[in-house]
Amino acid sequence: MDDLYERLDRAIPQINALTSKVAKRDLIKMVRGVDHKMTELDQELVECRRKHKETIRYQELKQQAAELVDNLEKHITFAALIG
Repeated sequence: MDDLYERLDRAIPQINALTSKVAKRDLIKMVRGVDHKMTELDQELVECRRKHKETIRYQELKQQAAELVDNLEKHITFAALIG
């Protein structure tokens, strides 16, 4: 999970480096969605600690968060290539 946070932390400066205001605005919206999913993941992690095992919901949320971060990184790359 720390990997997801590191990837998200690396993505934010890349977004700020973009010149297109429209792309930057859209990518910030995507970051908010990822952040919301990460909050859900953190809340479920508390439940996992309480039960002393990973729940199925935690695994699903982790997979969804990873997919969202992957998509965000792809969109950042695309926006950087477009200019």
